[in-house]
Amino acid sequence: MRHARFRGWGPSLAAALLFLAAPARAEFRAGAARRAITPDLKRFGPVYIAGFGQNRVATGVHDELAARCLALSAGARPLVVCGVDSIGLYWDDVAGVRKAVVAADVIVAATHSHQTPDTMGLWGPSFGASGINDDYNRFVVEQTGAAAVEAVRGMKPAVLRLASVNLPELNGYFDDTRPPVVHDAEIVVLSVSARDGGAIGTLVNWANHPEALGSANTLLSADYLAYFYAQLERQLGGVAVFVNGAVGGMQSPLGAAITDPATGQPAPKNSFRFAEVLGARVADLAAEAVKKAGPARIDRIEFRERLIHIPLTNEGFRIAAQAGLFKSRKSPNDDGTMTAPVGYLRLARGAKPLAEAALVPGEMYPELSVGGIQRYPGADFPDAPLEPPLKKKMMRAPFRMLFGLANDEIGYIIPKAEWDQKQPWLRNASKSWYGEVNSVGPDAAPRIAEALRSLIR
Repeated sequence: MRHARFRGWGPSLAAALLFLAAPARAEFRAGAARRAITPDLKRFGPVYIAGFGQNRVATGVHDELAARCLALSAGARPLVVCGVDSIGLYWDDVAGVRKAVVAADVIVAATHSHQTPDTMGLWGPSFGASGINDDYNRFVVEQTGAAAVEAVRGMKPAVLRLASVNLPELNGYFDDTRPPVVHDAEIVVLSVSARDGGAIGTLVNWANHPEALGSANTLLSADYLAYFYAQLERQLGGVAVFVNGAVGGMQSPLGAAITDPATGQPAPKNSFRFAEVLGARVADLAAEAVKKAGPARIDRIEFRERLIHIPLTNEGFRIAAQAGLFKSRKSPNDDGTMTAPVGYLRLARGAKPLAEAALVPGEMYPELSVGGIQRYPGADFPDAPLEPPLKKKMMRAPFRMLFGLANDEIGYIIPKAEWDQKQPWLRNASKSWYGEVNSVGPDAAPRIAEALRSLIR
């Protein structure tokens, strides 16, 4: 790791820059591993399920929760991407994972399943009472670190395949409740197999809340991802890893009508069958794309990261921190800001990028990923500069990804020009739109965009 300080950011924003550049003829290697993080309900109970309201206590386990890691190396220090079946992990817990993995650099991205334990503290027994069980959070950190170490140790000469799917049907898997109606519906796939033909693992990046089961369910589950993992591993073998994307602004299947292929009728809402149909279909589309893709040769992996400070204007977040909901995690800084990591990943052949990923520490609105920011009457900052869409304007590789909830979870990241916390409401609505209550503040999007612009450059 090389550390650098960037001019213009000041000492309080000391930047950590990781630059991994392999020799021109470096051997590409890969490994994968998974570790269960399903809580023992007796040992860690009561377990409060996260994502909707307070005091939703787990009554059982429907399917295994896991930390799933894919390790990649192009001749230099390995990089590991871990998708963790969790509502969200703060920077403090991610730092614990990284301490356990001395031989590689690690990206930890929570899948944001709304049927997993409260690891953030916001869904406890009552309003103002934390739902975090510190012992369980430590268990998740330990297991994720162990999976990352195992993935690195198991690396072998490998073949990489890159693919993407962006069919019109994917837009039907979302119900967006806030204007503008924009979806980052593309599925991007990174699959690796051993040079001898054996399966290693497949990473899928897609932006959709895992909350197909709704708010009444009391069984722990990875939600639609449980079926996604099983189907993708049946199709391709190896370890399936899922990393969510730009899910802010309620990119959710909750209100979507999804046809059950077994009946030809809409799958019943808020059911495991609904989750199964969605997860299996996404896995099938990803597997079909990989099977059609040819090998992609890379000899260079670059990972850069910077800690930034974002002004914290959400009084609810400040009160939650003071009340101990986060249990010493995510404390505001003395200057009224919140620290968060922003990162960038590039896979390249020589100087030519083949795949890129912006690492965003929360739930970014899709307009910030693929474009479509609107200037609506009633916005609080109607003249704010429009942030450039990450995937359309900032990145240039054939395969472009956005890793949401990457290494932290700061909530919604909203275009500043669409920020709306005071009347009149956007489009003259009769009540406030949902979103700002779950955001650190209006400067999150411009600060993150500024950091990514520099990291990509």
